[in-house]
Amino acid sequence: MKKALLTLLAWFAFAVTAHANDDVLYRSSVIVTGDREETRVPSIPEGFELAAQKLTGNPDIAQNPAFASLATGAPGMVWSYTYHDRMFGTPIHDEQGTRDRPFDLTFQFDRKRMDHAMAVLGEKPWLGARPKLALVVEVTDMARSYVLAADGVHGSDLRASFEDASARFAIPIIFANEADLSALAQENLDALPLETLASLKSRLGADAILVGHLDWETKEPGWHAVWSLPFSPEDTKWEVGGVNFDAAFRNAIGGAAKRLRPTQ
Repeated sequence: MKKALLTLLAWFAFAVTAHANDDVLYRSSVIVTGDREETRVPSIPEGFELAAQKLTGNPDIAQNPAFASLATGAPGMVWSYTYHDRMFGTPIHDEQGTRDRPFDLTFQFDRKRMDHAMAVLGEKPWLGARPKLALVVEVTDMARSYVLAADGVHGSDLRASFEDASARFAIPIIFANEADLSALAQENLDALPLETLASLKSRLGADAILVGHLDWETKEPGWHAVWSLPFSPEDTKWEVGGVNFDAAFRNAIGGAAKRLRPTQ
């Protein structure tokens, strides 16, 4: 009897922990001005879209014809919300009240209502552990060309932006260090043998690997990016152009999520 009780308690603890871990998939954050209803309520549809993208792994979910009407009813799906002052610790200026300060507004959406909304869209929640994605990204800006490394001198702002995109889609990312990357033929990443990429993926403890080129284009103008998932069975390459690098990396991680998520 005692053993059965302990087993039941252990199962319950596991179930609660798993549920808590999945809660982040029903959560999103947007930036608003001031912590008041007149800016909070209009931002809920945006928060709903971000949460739906994360929950399903589909960055294009808003293109579904039924999405707009569901987004209109999104205020009824909000379970809770919190504010974080992005200028915390910075004194309020005489000419600036709290109405003008930027806040991170985080929405926690109700699981059952979100699951129902996703079902209406023909989507399923992608619950549980997400695949860890290793990144091999060559960057060419106006001054230099380099491969983005965890310990590299260049690209700290790019790494931070990739981390933001990782959180946006709940896809964990791994940067290789320069020692690992030095073994690669950096002058032609697209020609790397699959065996080389598989070895790197294994060393990094990743489940998948993303190879990318990020180039600054003066004609577009902006960044042009080409991404690929070498071990994905189909539709492995996509691109985006004329964007800032934040948008380029959202395109990278969102595109990877869409291709790595379970078949609907």
